[in-house]
Formats: sequence, structure tokens, C-alpha cells
Amino acid sequence: AGRRAGGAAAGSESRLLSLASEQRLSTDVRKSIFVAIMGADDYVHASERLGKLGLKRAQRAEVVRVLLHCCGAEAGYNAFYALLAARLCASHREYRFAFHFALWDAFKALDEAPLHRAANTAKMLAALLLRAALPVDVLKVVRWHDLTERARFFWQVCFCELLAAPEAELGRLVVALCAPEAAEGLRDGVCVFAKRELEPLVRKTRRDLATPLARLMRDLGAGVS
Repeated sequence: AGRRAGGAAAGSESRLLSLASEQRLSTDVRKSIFVAIMGADDYVHASERLGKLGLKRAQRAEVVRVLLHCCGAEAGYNAFYALLAARLCASHREYRFAFHFALWDAFKALDEAPLHRAANTAKMLAALLLRAALPVDVLKVVRWHDLTERARFFWQVCFCELLAAPEAELGRLVVALCAPEAAEGLRDGVCVFAKRELEPLVRKTRRDLATPLARLMRDLGAGVS
């Protein structure tokens, strides 16, 4: 975990620049960010390479956009991107703000997202929530009572990742959802989603998550003390 498949050894900078163009990362800033990330050996190395780019504060949002793009473009989920994202969020608050807006845009575009991109992004979001790299308020824009088919898939993947986490990590997240400062209606919305969309899924295909789901629904219903 935390390592890229190959890193800098996977190809020269010119090859990475060519890949950036193929993925429609058209600006010089986005291309340089792509090369810094994809040419790194691991997430720490990627963070160091990004730091050497000398980006201005306003350009940090571009890092987030490229990072989400790369994560979603992988054939399967790679924890490297979440580890890098968490490290960036811990280093500068601009990254946390940028992730909020970029993820909100991603939520709006779910109906157009390929399944693998939706799944990868959902797993990355789950990892960031579990690490408290992002606050639960990133979920406040979700219309839990009126989800499209692709949105249901996205949130099922995300919450299955959350339910599979160690009990202490999931417990901290539930406490945050029930905190007085949490966005109004967020806890109730998640309760509705858990009952309507998670419970049937777990009953049919993920019985290994039955116990943490029951605990989640109990604690959310009780408001956790």
C-alpha cells in the first residue's frame, strides 16, 4: 500500500507527459502535476515532488483535480492516491477545501462516470473519512432520499468500505456524524440510506458486514453518547 506500480521506473518524463496529453490534461500546470504524481515511487515521494513544483495557493486545487482524475482512471483501486491525498490535506488547509469542491462536483457527475471511476473515487473518499483527512461535512450535499442508480452504487461502495474498517475507526466517524456541529439532517440522511440501500445489499451479498451495519444503524439512531 502507498506505492505506485513502477513509479519513476515506469518511463521517462517525456513518456509521462505524453500520457498526460492522452488523458486530456491540457494545461502545463496539470501536466507537471501529473508527472510529479505518476513518476513518484510512493506517496511520500509524490508529496515531495509536488512540493518542488512551487505551486501557488490557487493552483493547489489543480493538484486535487489531477489526483482524483488519476485515481478514477486506474483499472482498480490503488490506496496510493488516498494516502497522498491525506498527506496533502494534513499539510495545507487549501487542499481540504479543494477536495470538498472537487468531490461535490464528482457527486454531481456520477451519472456520467464509468463504474470503475465511481468505485475508485468512492473507496478513496471512504479512506479519507476514516483517516479524518476530510470532515463528514463533505457529505452534507448528498440527497440521500433521492439517489440515482449510479449514485446508489457509489455510496454503497463507499459505505461498504467504511463498514469493513476497524471498529474504532468506524466508531470515530459515527461520533462525527452525530456531533452537534454536523450538518443538519446529515445523520438522518445516512440512517435512511443505511436502511433503504445498505441493509438489503448486506443481506444479499455482504453478510460479513452485517454486524458493523447493525452497530452503525444502532449508534446513528441513538445519536451516540
